[in-house]
Amino acid sequence: MSSFIVVVPARMASSRYPGKPLVPILGLPLVEHVRRRALLADGAARVVVATCDESIRDAVAAAGGEAVMTADTHDRCTGRVEEAMRRIDGEIVVMVQGDEPLLMPDAVSRIARPLVERSEVVCTNLLSPLESEADLANPNIVKAACDQQGRVLFLSRAPIPFRRKPAECPVYRQTGIMAFRASLLRAYAALSETPFERAEAIDMLRLLEHGHPIQGVVVDYPTIGVDRPEDVPVVERRLREDPLQRALYARIAERVG
Repeated sequence: MSSFIVVVPARMASSRYPGKPLVPILGLPLVEHVRRRALLADGAARVVVATCDESIRDAVAAAGGEAVMTADTHDRCTGRVEEAMRRIDGEIVVMVQGDEPLLMPDAVSRIARPLVERSEVVCTNLLSPLESEADLANPNIVKAACDQQGRVLFLSRAPIPFRRKPAECPVYRQTGIMAFRASLLRAYAALSETPFERAEAIDMLRLLEHGHPIQGVVVDYPTIGVDRPEDVPVVERRLREDPLQRALYARIAERVG
């Protein structure tokens, strides 16, 4: 598989959980869980943390990782990644949001693969199952509705669709893992903010509203991000009790660089 760049956007001023990139999870900062797992992905040539906070940069550097400083004016993760890529050579970039401590390295490779194999694909989003009605109603979980070819039709924090009649619909949880052609990232930065993007606070709606297609990549396992302090013990329990997650944690806990 051809190589790609991974960029992990992270900032301390999260509206829902300030300071979360450096919150310790089993003794390791959250952002380091994400960065080190991304390094295990097949095809990841380089993993860079993009941040506007010196504290995050210093934590990553102390662990032997690479971080680049970006402006503190970005409201969207995608804009921060685009700025970072101005200083990084690469045709395909995978964005892994810095709140995905249970990231599966295979997911990083899978989200890049359609761009490697199909020239017409310019953007992909990793999608995972909604596990409950509570997930569907949770505004912190972005829902993705897809067409019959797996392309994303719409993204919303609301429970979609409204079911006037019972029906199984291809609606998934949008994760914080997506891939772009570098040329599309540059175009994204030049696009005007859009009404649905502004209302929902979802980066990818800007692409959809300007007519750029997004290919969904569905995995059959749930993804768990850290949105609130109460998510931390849930993640730590998974790391202790799930055999695969426990093994991955053992690998990254020993890794430096």
